[in-house]
Amino acid sequence: MSEVNQCNSLFHLDTEYSADSIEGCPIPGYSDFLVCGTYQLKKPEIDEQDTEVAEGDEEEEKSDKPMKRVGRLLSYLIQDGESPELIEKCRIETAAILDLKWCHHAINDLPVLGQVDSIGNLSLYTLNKEGGLSLLDEYSTNDEGVLSLSLDWSNRVSGSAPQIVVSQSDGQIILFDHGERGLTVVDQWKGHDLEAWIAGFDYWNTNTIFTGADDCKFKVWDARLGFTAPTLTSKIHQAGVCSVQSNPHQEHLLATGSYDENVYIWDTRSMRRPLQDVHVGGGVWRLKWHPTEANTLLAGCMHNGFHILDIEGFESGNLSSQVRSSFMAHESLAYGCDWSYQPNSNLVASCSFYDHVLHLWYDPRASKPIDTKDTNLRVASDY
Repeated sequence: MSEVNQCNSLFHLDTEYSADSIEGCPIPGYSDFLVCGTYQLKKPEIDEQDTEVAEGDEEEEKSDKPMKRVGRLLSYLIQDGESPELIEKCRIETAAILDLKWCHHAINDLPVLGQVDSIGNLSLYTLNKEGGLSLLDEYSTNDEGVLSLSLDWSNRVSGSAPQIVVSQSDGQIILFDHGERGLTVVDQWKGHDLEAWIAGFDYWNTNTIFTGADDCKFKVWDARLGFTAPTLTSKIHQAGVCSVQSNPHQEHLLATGSYDENVYIWDTRSMRRPLQDVHVGGGVWRLKWHPTEANTLLAGCMHNGFHILDIEGFESGNLSSQVRSSFMAHESLAYGCDWSYQPNSNLVASCSFYDHVLHLWYDPRASKPIDTKDTNLRVASDY
């Protein structure tokens, strides 16, 4: 069995708050920028009168004050080269951020970033040439205690008028249009009984929406049939489903990830079971297909760092899936990750939670990936 290529950190910085989301800007002319979202629990501010409590009431007093979730949206300029680095260009104080996603086509000639947060907001920001971010539109659920957990844009492949799907901590899924009137709700439905960690579109057929949740269920929905019932409910995942992404280069190719530490590869034409799965040793929080290569997949794996997978042979029907490279420099939960969209760049950005660190590193393009017969690779027929 060939060894996995070990990637080295080229640059790192402290994001101050716990970091959980990173997105490289995909819009030509703006690909030197990336954004990072952070999530921090802060103790409530205590008034002077609150400090004058009886000694016996001290613990009760502390417990009566809930922690506050706060965050920052950070934009950075990438200075790439032999020694890449990041220069902070903008920071915006927000509620705690759970997910960020760029629209892959400019809107009114500007990049637009979607953000979801701990108070149920969906916020849209534009990016300018200096790296500054400006609020464009915002929608709030106004449901106390409900967190918006993930979002996705529909128009990555088509470039048509975008829709946005958002998943929430109460299991609700919300579908939005974004047009001249701003954000408008198209539909909302109860997708899952527990936290809906992830929602995403089939980029080749945007009537299809994928969702995954803490109930261990992966569901497929068809907007043409309504949202009273999914067209598929898969229980193949052995723990909560927290990542999904349609391949933007290869129609019908889909990847999902779960707390069960497996990346699952699917053919959307036959969803009865996945084609293969690869064990990656940590809960799969995020999956990102490469900007230009259909067979390269980046995975953020919580307790086991970040991994680059080769997914080859899909079109021929001779699928082989294997870990090619790993980045293990993070000392805390590996959450956010993305590719740089700079032309001909193999740069990867990743971030970790409790140690609030952001790293830059290169994908070395391994010539000898792990043998496909590795015992960590289990094909669907093994189930």
